Amino acid sequence: MQILTPLQIKILDLFSGFTDKDNFYLTGGTALSSCFLKHRKSYDLEFYTNNEEIIIPFIKKLETSLIEKQLKVLRLRGMRTVTGFSVDSEEESVIVSFSEDSPSRFEQPTETSEIHGIKVDSFIDIATNKILALFERTELEDYIDIYFLIKDNFSKKELLEKTTIKEPAFDLYWFGIALERIDDFPDDPPDLLLLIKPCSMTEIKDFFKSWRKEIIKEIKQG
Repeated sequence: MQILTPLQIKILDLFSGFTDKDNFYLTGGTALSSCFLKHRKSYDLEFYTNNEEIIIPFIKKLETSLIEKQLKVLRLRGMRTVTGFSVDSEEESVIVSFSEDSPSRFEQPTETSEIHGIKVDSFIDIATNKILALFERTELEDYIDIYFLIKDNFSKKELLEKTTIKEPAFDLYWFGIALERIDDFPDDPPDLLLLIKPCSMTEIKDFFKSWRKEIIKEIKQG
């Protein structure tokens, strides 16, 4: 099953042609699904770099190349260290974003067989970033990704221990609070239409409710 869309592939092909491409690496849900879990479609491309100063010059070059390919490009408003733009073809739209990398990581990004010519974040770094993302935002895709990470690859204990190593300020109590927000989503969200591996919203909600109960029990036991 092809995870990447035709427009994503076109953007990545252009990206891989730049000589300074190695200053960036692909991360987030698209990297997680296309290179590791193969569980859902994702219509964005998230790149990290440890050199914030090169983001804007690189974006300008990439935008120019995309426009030359008759694609519509619209710059999005930057949020703190996140900058990006949307790319539209007649058939689809992709959000491309650039952020400054966190200095704390387990492994260095490497090239993969799924995406040629571009470095990809490591599996464990993407996985722990997904846990940390629940403290910053409420996106169903993060809960879905974590569900499949635990179902197919990590134990809950292992993933939380790794997250604590990556971010020593990680707090189990507040993570339990973050899990409550799964109930804010409807039972038939459009995100489920992007799934390649079948799963119901009931399964996902029950999983996180059960996990939260385990966390409450662990906290009470001290």
